[in-house]
Amino acid sequence: MKSRSRGYLHSDRSGFTFAELLLVVAVLLVISGLVFPPVMRLMADQPLKESAERARSQLTNVRVKALDSSVAWQFRFEPGGRHYLWMPLEPASLNATTVNSLNSSTTATTNNSATPQFGELPKGVNFSSDLDGIPFSSAPLSPELLAGAANAYQLQQVVWSQPLAFQPDGTTSDFHLAVVDARNRQIRLSLRGLTGGVTVTSIETRRP
Repeated sequence: MKSRSRGYLHSDRSGFTFAELLLVVAVLLVISGLVFPPVMRLMADQPLKESAERARSQLTNVRVKALDSSVAWQFRFEPGGRHYLWMPLEPASLNATTVNSLNSSTTATTNNSATPQFGELPKGVNFSSDLDGIPFSSAPLSPELLAGAANAYQLQQVVWSQPLAFQPDGTTSDFHLAVVDARNRQIRLSLRGLTGGVTVTSIETRRP
């Protein structure tokens, strides 16, 4: 009888008490409260940051194309929308020899032909329709320029910004644009004319 009671006593001591379980739960809740908000903020920021990086990367690629081909290239975006495109500034100037040379070094992410190439920002993020209250000038492209492009008819309905041109020496014009999310936050991209470099800001709230 004594050995059986000792067995019960040993079994009780080897488990967790209700108070200990409550303490563990409380500690987990505190840790979750500290970790969860930053993780959620990081996830909410990701589409905007990805959009800015996508636009920055493509602007840089267009500059490289101008340097490599000795022909001016252009980048256009859709003010208030998600579309962007890149192509030679004067498509006819990219002769067959240059096209063949460029196509031989085509990568998985870019197409070097004279036909306009297109991309889109992630869902939920647009190019801003203005900067500091000043609207971007824009106009549709002619069907001739879009001939041969995928979804040409759909893209003819898009209203495009004026071309951001990169010259064969890599220079461009000073220009500022921004990508904006549904929470009215933005990241600005700035083109430096003399070097053709692109810089981006941190996330900021747009002015009302």
